[in-house]
Amino acid sequence: MNNTVDIWQWLVQQAPVVVVMGVAIYYLAKKLTKAEDDKDTLAKDVIRLTAIWEERLNDSKEADKEILNVLLQIKEIVQKNNR
Repeated sequence: MNNTVDIWQWLVQQAPVVVVMGVAIYYLAKKLTKAEDDKDTLAKDVIRLTAIWEERLNDSKEADKEILNVLLQIKEIVQKNNR
């Protein structure tokens, strides 16, 4: 009986640590998911940029604007992740 009481007391003492660890894990999991989504978006933008660049061989002003737009999107993603 005394051992059971000691175990319960120890568990109650550890409860704040478990709560803090749970919050930290939740926060880090959200950041990881966001970073993966940003990485996927960046990869898609780079692929799109490469495709537009290849199509640009016909010197289209519209292609230049789209390339600039994609580059600006990539820049925003990179800057947002470096903060």
